[in-house]
Amino acid sequence: MSAKGVRTYSSPLRAEQAEQTTARIVQAAVDLLSEGDASDLSMAAVAERAGVSVRTVYRSFASKDELLDGVIDWINVHLSQTIGVRPETRQDYETTTAAVIAEVFRIEPLYRALFATAAGRASHQRQAGRQESMRRAYAAELEGLDDGEARRLLAVLNLVASSSGALFMKDYWDLPPEDIGRVIEWAIRVLADAASDPARREGL
Repeated sequence: MSAKGVRTYSSPLRAEQAEQTTARIVQAAVDLLSEGDASDLSMAAVAERAGVSVRTVYRSFASKDELLDGVIDWINVHLSQTIGVRPETRQDYETTTAAVIAEVFRIEPLYRALFATAAGRASHQRQAGRQESMRRAYAAELEGLDDGEARRLLAVLNLVASSSGALFMKDYWDLPPEDIGRVIEWAIRVLADAASDPARREGL
């Protein structure tokens, strides 16, 4: 009992229903983004698509930024379920990136809509862990580099292996997804090899 003698409890069923409602709201946002422009996304439109009230949407997500964070989480879970665990080693990056890129192109409209706006890009940047994950994966290649060199190497590896880089290759060079995935894995392998060799990393 509480201090006032009122019985308090948590209902597993109520928690499950709330979780399902939140998932439905995120799926509605994913569907709307896949169909149109992120700048047109409104909490009212999401509520209508999810079949809930606007108040319910705000109960799950206090702002549009929080909702976009939920969409980023959806993408990460989707990729994990489709591809497997997130890369933890250099070998993982060099053998799974092509599969990740292929999946990016399967949900391409969602990616383009989400990252076309400042809010979507900011939401992506709020997702923690990518930098530290790459530092661990390329720890051997970073040995002997000062902090500036290490940051530049990781930045270019991240750029080459990014969804934005993949979309650029499609838009500006008309490369098919399978070619893009393959060349990205080749590029990050070559860059890491070069950075590991003191004779080849001059100018990094």
